[in-house]
Amino acid sequence: MYVIAHNGARIWGGAERATALVLKGLAERGHRVLLLCNDPLVRDRSMELGVPADLAVLGGDAALPDALRLAARLRRERPDALVIGTWKKAWLAALAARLAGVPRVIARVGLDTDTPRSAKYRFVLGRWIDAVVVNAAGMRPPFLERPGWTAERVTTIYNGVHLPPRSGEDGAVRAALGIPAGVPVVGAVARLASQKRFDRLLRVVAVLPADVHCILAGDGEERESLERLAAELGVAGRVHFLGHRADTADVLDAIDLFVVTSDREGMSNAMLEALATGVPVASTPVSGADEALDALPDGRRPGVLTSFDAAEIASTVLSLLRDRTGLAKMARAAKERAEARFSFAAMIDGWEAVLEGAAGMRRAGTVTPARGRGARS
Repeated sequence: MYVIAHNGARIWGGAERATALVLKGLAERGHRVLLLCNDPLVRDRSMELGVPADLAVLGGDAALPDALRLAARLRRERPDALVIGTWKKAWLAALAARLAGVPRVIARVGLDTDTPRSAKYRFVLGRWIDAVVVNAAGMRPPFLERPGWTAERVTTIYNGVHLPPRSGEDGAVRAALGIPAGVPVVGAVARLASQKRFDRLLRVVAVLPADVHCILAGDGEERESLERLAAELGVAGRVHFLGHRADTADVLDAIDLFVVTSDREGMSNAMLEALATGVPVASTPVSGADEALDALPDGRRPGVLTSFDAAEIASTVLSLLRDRTGLAKMARAAKERAEARFSFAAMIDGWEAVLEGAAGMRRAGTVTPARGRGARS
């Protein structure tokens, strides 16, 4: 099977990485893949992951010449399926796929705000898109409400994560930052963007005890303003901005509690990597968090949901940090949750089924098979 995906973002964020990882997983099973994208950064980062990538710019909705150029490229490539990885580009990307005669068009939706809320998206869903894949079951209803959109056409495929590899010794990141062993540390690994609301996390840190440190690994347009806010709040000495880091697992080793303070998310890949490495999570009630952090069959939880209020988040975080025994139990539950629900093989199984048009042969809704099925030709 030959699968092409298009990503229309100008940044390298969680959604872009998730799309590239799906293609990487499909390639590892013997499929041919290609990522077409709007920005050289996305192209280059994808190629660093081993995913073939090239530029194919799609502008705004009126940029019909872009759609025609993409259609010509798709006509030459003759893929079996096109995956639209950026909802805002669904109009032009789906039009191009249909002009090129691509047999199957799938939209990957990663944010709960990406819905068929306008006539444009409703038209695209009704005419040009065969299936929608969401990464949290709570994102399905807006699509299921559309005429003709049965459960078989809207599939939940949870993001799959590999256990991030370690490159340093235990405690190396803490030691480099001058944080003693045993000192409580909260933090996150993410792009420093406004939707992540790390200003909220800094306000949480400001009311936590003075020995609690915070690690933020990632870069983005909000970094300077966040550094200024940390200084204004008097917490600059215990908030550590690490910038972009490739050693995610080493950073997570330094964190006792991973904190998500976003206003909106899909299923956070960084949160799932934290779970996979045994780091409990406290998260605002963004899309997918309830499905990642609900109780295991024996009642243990890998994390907790909080509100969007900084004071309430701080109270929750402090309660968790004070209960070291409970935090250790949550850490074990976190690993078990990641292994059972967010395996990389299960994610690729689900994508193979949808790409082949076989989603209706499986249980409608969430796809969480136990192991890989092997390559498809």
